[in-house]
Amino acid sequence: MFAEALALIEEFPLVDEPWYWGVIGPYLWPGRAAKGSARCTRRLLHLRRRRPIDPMETAFAHVGMGNGDLALSCLEQAYEQHSSGLTALKVDPVYDPLRSDPRFQDLLRRVGLAS
Repeated sequence: MFAEALALIEEFPLVDEPWYWGVIGPYLWPGRAAKGSARCTRRLLHLRRRRPIDPMETAFAHVGMGNGDLALSCLEQAYEQHSSGLTALKVDPVYDPLRSDPRFQDLLRRVGLAS
């Protein structure tokens, strides 16, 4: 019932939370990932112009949209800013798509979470 869910969600005003776009975005446009990713990315850029966004929120959104390189870039920013959200990197399943990337493994090591 994705079409019905999309119709319902599009009736509501746009949600101004980056987490929303990371979690819900990929489900809104099944089979149309490029369209969904582009729409979510535009929304994130719009939000960033209006207020600062925690790099962890943006990383979460990019992982949800399948943008691994952008997600890793945001995680690096979070590392530079000493974000406390990095403590969940090793156990949060949202980051599973990044686990095999050597850059993610290096980040885990630098955060002190490597095995």
